[in-house]
Amino acid sequence: MDSGSALTCHRSLQPTLDALIGEPAPSVQRLCPTRRDANRLRKEELAEGIREVRLVAAVQGLSEQQLLRAVEALAEGGMRAVELSFTSVRNARPLVHTLKGEGLLVGVGAITRSPQARESGILGADFIAAPVTTPDVVSACKEMEVPCILGGLTPTEIWRAQEMGADFVKVPAEGLGGPHYIRSLRETVPTRHLIGAELPVDGYLSYLEEGVEVLEFKSSLDLPDLAEREDWAEISRRASNIVDAYDNWSAGRNRPT
Repeated sequence: MDSGSALTCHRSLQPTLDALIGEPAPSVQRLCPTRRDANRLRKEELAEGIREVRLVAAVQGLSEQQLLRAVEALAEGGMRAVELSFTSVRNARPLVHTLKGEGLLVGVGAITRSPQARESGILGADFIAAPVTTPDVVSACKEMEVPCILGGLTPTEIWRAQEMGADFVKVPAEGLGGPHYIRSLRETVPTRHLIGAELPVDGYLSYLEEGVEVLEFKSSLDLPDLAEREDWAEISRRASNIVDAYDNWSAGRNRPT
């Protein structure tokens, strides 16, 4: 899948895996010398990179070693963006930069307070996701020039998130009626830059037809169980199925009639 100029091709994470496990964490200053590092993409470019990639894997509930191997398997399957939990990133400070160095967009989720958002930004997050509508996280993201994703369920929550200045609003619509809920939502309030969350591995394309810009997969990937069994091939297979289905859908839409 073509992820645009904001990203580079995936290279295997295995050479960095053994080096990272057990390695002392570098200082924050060494990881990010200045808030506006010359190599840091601007907020608009990062947001556009998310829209170009369109597929995000949320990786949670894994040890550091499992996480690295799971992300490697996801990348081998074609995934180009991952969202890690704040706890994982905080406990392994080089993690974000390691994965970014392999050509991935790396976000940090489960953020509820501005200090967490700022720490994630310092550690190199390409985007920050909060499960709630919290204005202080939006403000922190604006200060750091990092795209902000807020969570919302109801039309009121989604409208408030947009009014606060969120770059994207994440909606776990599958349990609320699926694509039909998205259609109803867009008929009720003006929406922009929606992310569909907790989507199934199969049958997610109708969300794109309803105007969802980005798709996030978490529970359907079953990463904790597969990582516990060290079934990295199955993780790659699921990722590949997701990516192939999207590529075929995209090619069909772009084909001249």
